[in-house]
Amino acid sequence: MFTQYFWWISRYLPINRNLQVVGVAAICWALWKLRNRACFEKKLIRSPDEIVCYACAFLRHWAGLHAITRLKWLTARREDKKKRVGSAKDRAAKDTLQARMKRRKEDTHD
Repeated sequence: MFTQYFWWISRYLPINRNLQVVGVAAICWALWKLRNRACFEKKLIRSPDEIVCYACAFLRHWAGLHAITRLKWLTARREDKKKRVGSAKDRAAKDTLQARMKRRKEDTHD
């Protein structure tokens, strides 16, 4: 469906395929929003630059949303790691304590 787009964008702007898809989504979304504005608000598109500016604004907005989501994900992952490390340390301390108690018990029985 977007074969020509991917060929063109890969040739002139060699970026990750996922970023290419996001670029297509931003352009489509900009076209849709400007089309709705033209149909319902009777505000016509003055130039193709308007589409590009809209698409860039969407990309900046989505990048900000992605950064927030990524930050939340990294924070949650860090907290999960702390819990796992903490529980591993707790298990090790518990095992050490049990081993000490077992040795004391053996020492008192001898």
